[in-house]
Amino acid sequence: MSGPALELEAREAKPASAQPARQWDGRTRSGLGIRLMFWFFRVLGPLFAYTLLYPVAFYYMLFARSHSRASRDYLRRALPNARGFKLLWLNYRHFLSFGRILMDRAYAYAGMHDRFVFERENTEAFAQGLAQGKGLIVVSAHMGNWELAAHTLATLSKNAVKVPINLVWYRNEGGDAQKHLERVSGEQPYNIIDSRDPMQASIDMVAALKRGEIVALHGDRHIGNALRVPFFGSEAPFPSGPYVVAANTGAPVVWVFANRLGPCHYSLRAIGPRVLQYRSRRDRKDDLKNWTAEYASLLESRLREFPLQWHNFYEFWA
Repeated sequence: MSGPALELEAREAKPASAQPARQWDGRTRSGLGIRLMFWFFRVLGPLFAYTLLYPVAFYYMLFARSHSRASRDYLRRALPNARGFKLLWLNYRHFLSFGRILMDRAYAYAGMHDRFVFERENTEAFAQGLAQGKGLIVVSAHMGNWELAAHTLATLSKNAVKVPINLVWYRNEGGDAQKHLERVSGEQPYNIIDSRDPMQASIDMVAALKRGEIVALHGDRHIGNALRVPFFGSEAPFPSGPYVVAANTGAPVVWVFANRLGPCHYSLRAIGPRVLQYRSRRDRKDDLKNWTAEYASLLESRLREFPLQWHNFYEFWA
């Protein structure tokens, strides 16, 4: 992370000559920002920390130019009527929204989950999926507070069995950000599957599912190959990996979105469980594209309700 309180979860990759647009390279900005954010929260209190976000968001809107430009590109697609000053105002609120999400994560890291109120929809899907005995694949997005959802996943349904959670994470941090995070937050309620080695990550995911565990991952970022499917009026690249694993293992899929409704107040919506099966070997590619497009459609529908809560600050449609 860079900056006093606000982390940009996407860092530009230097483009090759044949690739004019900048894309996400799996890196998260590292540095002192993580530690300062938790220091402000714990020592000076949440009220001061949240207040500090207003000038910080304004700073990022002005000086994090590539991220600000990517934000405006997304906002034009999600809110076609946004032009001129209105677009700039939404641009600022987009960064502010992300800052508030980050501060809410501080509650999770500090173990203060009892401060949150959750509006839950279909969260019994987790217990239903786990009851099939093949593990469970949970696909979320960089929308709202996915990390808070991961912290509370075991209690989303009163009937859910508490099982290990494995978070698939591209741990390309250069070491600094992760060290700072572990130093201030301590033990996390989930295991990490590092996706820098796709083959090993696949093996670890399958092994976890065979043990009847939960594998949680994001469906809205990719590194390398992706399938282009409709998203806000244009085709955009989405990973098909979650659905490859689901179809190959028989593990049911649940899509889950955690969106901020207000201070310490969230909506948690689960969709599923779905068991994905290829119709035939010949139809494999079409099936994968259909499942990927279904996720993109669900994400778009949710973003029309919460347009400022998608935090992919890079040129997503590139």
